[in-house]
Amino acid sequence: MYIADEEMKSYKDFIYVTATEKVEIINITVGVEQIAKESSIKEGFVLVFPHHTSSAVYISDSDPSLVEDYLKLLDNSVPSHRDYLHNLADHKRNADAHLKAILTGHHIVLPLSDGRLDLGTYQTIYYAEFDGQREKEILVKIIGE
Repeated sequence: MYIADEEMKSYKDFIYVTATEKVEIINITVGVEQIAKESSIKEGFVLVFPHHTSSAVYISDSDPSLVEDYLKLLDNSVPSHRDYLHNLADHKRNADAHLKAILTGHHIVLPLSDGRLDLGTYQTIYYAEFDGQREKEILVKIIGE
């Protein structure tokens, strides 16, 4: 069993995003990488966690056509103009945004190796906004040594 001589550290920061559209997918890889670098933690894990229930983060290939394909898939799966029960209780009428976020997956955990995100060649971190046009906050928390 390995027991570290160093004490476990944690570091947190935020990425702030304002989508120009109601539904938008934004590449946040550079922002997460910058926070990882600033943390000075060499080995550990990076949690990327949006503080909103109508948004999500996910990893995919860097090909922009996949973003468009994914948005079409979600629109077909969860059309925006349905009679969702949530829309009866919430004046924002954004049930589709919440459901799309659930299907996408809310947050991700990434490996940190030698002070850098341990991503594959084409892996890209995306923030998916489904009820945008206002500032949103994404927590980036790093735990390691």
